[in-house]
Amino acid sequence: MLAALASNRSLRLAIFLILAALAAWGLRLTILEGFVYAWPRDFHGDFYAAMYVRDWWDGTGIMYGPVFVFERWLVNAWPRRFTVHVFALADVPAVVLAFALSLGAVRARRATAFVAFAAWCCFRWLFYAFSVAANPEILELLFLTLAWYAASRAKHEVAWVAVAFAALTKVIPVIFAPLLFLRASRKAIVAGIVAGLLIVFVVGAGQHLSVRDTVLAILIPSQSTDGGTLVQASNIKPIPSVYQMVGLNTALARALAMTDADPRLPLVQSATDIVTVVIYLWSAFVAFRVLRGRHALPEVTRLALSYGLFFALMPLATFHTHPHTLVFLLPAWTAIIATIMDDGDTARATAFGAAFLPLFVFGGMPSVATPVDRLLHTHLATSLVFADPIWANLGVVLALSAYALARTRGAPAAV
Repeated sequence: MLAALASNRSLRLAIFLILAALAAWGLRLTILEGFVYAWPRDFHGDFYAAMYVRDWWDGTGIMYGPVFVFERWLVNAWPRRFTVHVFALADVPAVVLAFALSLGAVRARRATAFVAFAAWCCFRWLFYAFSVAANPEILELLFLTLAWYAASRAKHEVAWVAVAFAALTKVIPVIFAPLLFLRASRKAIVAGIVAGLLIVFVVGAGQHLSVRDTVLAILIPSQSTDGGTLVQASNIKPIPSVYQMVGLNTALARALAMTDADPRLPLVQSATDIVTVVIYLWSAFVAFRVLRGRHALPEVTRLALSYGLFFALMPLATFHTHPHTLVFLLPAWTAIIATIMDDGDTARATAFGAAFLPLFVFGGMPSVATPVDRLLHTHLATSLVFADPIWANLGVVLALSAYALARTRGAPAAV
C-alpha cells in the first residue's frame, strides 16, 4: 500500500497536508483541554480522589494495585513535591515514550510514524486522560507498550516483567497472559514471577498485610475508606444516567432507553458479561492463529496484530470503563496503521482501511460531527454513536480480528 501511495505525488502531498493540519489541531486541543483548562481545577478525577481525598481512599490496604500504593507512599512522604500537577506533567513523557515504543514495535517507517502521530494527537480520549491525570491507565499503557516492544525484539523476559508491572498497577492487564505464554521461555516466566513477587512482598509488608490479604487485595481490588471497604468488582452495574460510565453494559442500557432503576439492568449486566467473555476467548483464538499458525507473516506483523487486538480489548475487559480507559486503543491504532500500510495486498488494505476509518472517527473524534450539526441543525455529536465510544471499540476488536485472520490466509504457508 505504501508503494501505491508513493507513486502518486499529488495524492501523497494532499494526505500529508491534511494529516499535518489534523495533528496541529489535535496538539492544540491536547494543550488546552488536557492542561490549560484542567490545571486550575487540579485535574480532578478518579486519580485525584484516590490519591488525595481520604473519603475516597484512606491509605490502608491496596487501592488499584501495588504500583499505585508505591505512588501513595511518595505522596505521604513528600506531599508538597508529589502534587497532582507533578503526576499530570509526568503523564506527558510517559505517553511520548509509549508512542515511541509502539513505533519501535512495528518497525515504523516515516510515513507510518507520521500517520500514527496524527492519530494519537487527534484521539479525543487522550486529551481527556491528560485532563484528569489518569496516571494508573497511562502507566499501564507504558508498561504494556514496553512489553510489546520487548516481544518484538525477542526479549520475552522483559515482556513478562512489563506485563507484571502493568497488572500490579491495575489487575486487568492480566488479559495479555495468552500472548506471553505463546512466546514463553523458562527464563521469561521466572523473571515475571520474581518481579511480581518482589513488588507484592514489599507492598504487603509496607501496608502491614498478611500474604493472604495481600494476594486477595490484588486479585479483588477494593476501596478502603473511613466508612468501610468497597469491593470494586462487586459494584459493576449499568448506570445509564452517568456518562462517565462508558462500558458495554451502560452503553447497552442507554441504547435500550433504560433508567437507573430499571429492573432489567441485571439482565443487561449478565448479557454483557457473557459477550465480553466470548469476545475475549475469540480474540485469544485469533492470537493463537496469528502467533502459532503456519503462515509466512513476519514476527513483527504477528505481534502487531496480536498486541493490537489485546490493547483494543482493555476497555471492554475493565471493571469500570471510563472515558480515559479508551487510551488503550492508541497502541491498537499504531498496530492497525502499520500493518495496513505495509500490507502488500492493496485491495485488502483499502477495504479494511475504509472500515477502520469510521471506527476511529466514531470512537475518538466526536468533534467531527460538530460542524455537521451546525450546518444541518442535527445532533450527531450528542447521539449514542458518539456518546458511547465503546460501540466503536467493539467494532475495532471485530474488524481487527477479521483483518488478522485475513492476513494469515493471505500469506503462503511457512516451510
